[in-house]
Amino acid sequence: MLHTATDLPPKKSIDRRLSIETVLQILALLIVTSIFLKAIIDIDINYDPWWYHIPFAARIWGIVPKELFIGDEKWFEPRYQGFPLLAHFLQGFLWRITDRVQSTNLVGFLSLIFYLVFLKSYFRVPLYLSAIALLTIPLVLAHSTSSYVDLFGNIGASVLVMMTYNLYRRSQLPSKGELFILVLGAAIAANTKTQLQILVFFICGFVVIRLGWLYFRHSSFNFKRSLKIVSICILAAVLIFATPVKNTVVYGNPLYPVKVEIAGTVLNHKLVPEAYQDGNRPVKWLRSILEIDKARWTVDQWSDDPEKLRMGGFFGAYVVFNLLLLVGLSIAELWRNRISKAETSRDASTALLTVLVMSIVPANFPQSHELRYFIFWMISLVSLNLYLISTPRTALPRWRWLQPKYMGLVCLVFLTIVLSNMGKVYAKPSFYNLETQIAMGVKPELLSQIEPETRNCLISRHRSDPLKAPMAALKWAFLYSSPFHPEIDYPYAIQTAFNPESCGELKQIPQNVKLNY
Repeated sequence: MLHTATDLPPKKSIDRRLSIETVLQILALLIVTSIFLKAIIDIDINYDPWWYHIPFAARIWGIVPKELFIGDEKWFEPRYQGFPLLAHFLQGFLWRITDRVQSTNLVGFLSLIFYLVFLKSYFRVPLYLSAIALLTIPLVLAHSTSSYVDLFGNIGASVLVMMTYNLYRRSQLPSKGELFILVLGAAIAANTKTQLQILVFFICGFVVIRLGWLYFRHSSFNFKRSLKIVSICILAAVLIFATPVKNTVVYGNPLYPVKVEIAGTVLNHKLVPEAYQDGNRPVKWLRSILEIDKARWTVDQWSDDPEKLRMGGFFGAYVVFNLLLLVGLSIAELWRNRISKAETSRDASTALLTVLVMSIVPANFPQSHELRYFIFWMISLVSLNLYLISTPRTALPRWRWLQPKYMGLVCLVFLTIVLSNMGKVYAKPSFYNLETQIAMGVKPELLSQIEPETRNCLISRHRSDPLKAPMAALKWAFLYSSPFHPEIDYPYAIQTAFNPESCGELKQIPQNVKLNY
């Protein structure tokens, strides 16, 4: 009997295919489950979350209100006033409804889950494949279980990049749902990280140009409809750039409290941050993504070696693999179009152009080598490859090995290397709770100096050398707040200060300590 084109393949090949995918699905589920348990069980013991992310979240929802804890007026308060607080709002919400500070970790984790579903819904990438491939990025793995806000903001930026890519690879107008997701991604990014606001503005320019061209091609001019579209665009822009708009209205500076100079005029500001200006920014960025002299993989890529400080975090070999894969897919697409004498697809070439264009901002940004600010770049690069591998267009006889299951196996090898280096810290719970954190971060002799019914000035430093000022270097100052100490039966308030002079007439804790920094 002759087999038609619609006949099913032999049962043995079906079993083999299902077997590989089933194994990958089980492994992906186990890894994601372990990461979820890490996020929900363990307190984040990293520096930045307790210095300002968790305090911001607590103040927004009144868990530790301003009346009980005020950060340093020159460092903490200006950042609270002007920095984007969307992620902190969500962190505080989860903390409030669960009554667990660990829940602040879930903002990063849930944003990653949202992105996996997004790739499945809009780009048909299997969940197991995107989970394995994205968790292979060391910074994604580390931030998915922490209370940093970088992953949440960069997930929004990645959604924006992918939806912009979608606009340019197709020639039809997007649906309302697609436009909503695009605006949502842009709003998440711009209202989470100040560093991402420039990027979002840059990408939105490409979005407006493409939408204008598609509207011109597919629609005839109608004044009322055009007015409605312009009104919707203005509303979307206000939502996307809500934080810069607020800062402009309230403080006269869209990037407040950061110093901004326009046409020789310096806008209202409180901070002149130390940007890493030394060296060529694009070169430093390239060295960092390729992990030349990288720091060990951690959530902030910290290193005592100045040459390695903040460098790396994308897994250099994995970066090279994805870049070569994208270039190879683009060349194959051009060759296929040439043989068919018709442009059957431009998905890969558009993806390659997207990567080149999206590299402009992070490669030229101050602190370009600090990749946690720009995780979107690696997430988007990997996502574009996942889409190209998952789309049926590449399922030609000569490219049969370019299938999601085989890509999953390759990524699994890379992920195994990553987990062997940092899995014990970031991929499984260590059952480190709030009580342990308080015991480690709070000195009883200092807590006993706090006076009732008063505001006490706690000397704290952003960075310190414990050998120079062992009692004054209180990086866990927030843990001295009264809500963390129900055993103290009298009310009190805490204000932190970098220097004793900032305490004014308030009681200084610790007493009579000379700071030498």
